[in-house]
Amino acid sequence: GKSLEHMKTTGDYYVVVVEDTNLGQIVATATLITEHKFIHSCAKRGRVEEVVVSDVCRGKQLGKLLVSTLTLLSKKLNCYKITLECAPKNVAFYQKFGYSASDETYMQRRFCD
Repeated sequence: GKSLEHMKTTGDYYVVVVEDTNLGQIVATATLITEHKFIHSCAKRGRVEEVVVSDVCRGKQLGKLLVSTLTLLSKKLNCYKITLECAPKNVAFYQKFGYSASDETYMQRRFCD
């Protein structure tokens, strides 16, 4: 489809999946999208999307694992910053990873200026 073509040309998608081998099911997933920003000298930025943790695994630090993994990955991929949308109630959670709120629902972490 058209949207898939668009995805391929504008950036890369990295999906991290956590599987519970005892349950034999995926219990958490998150996506990192890197976008090429030609106006910026350090041209790539990352975006974390769809951090989903199954109810059966709440409180097992899986969200933490996913966010720290994608944050490290975006740094390795030479992104100049990584952004994510988050509800105000989750701001404190993301601040632990070095993110700061830039407006109501949006947080970012810069790697270079």
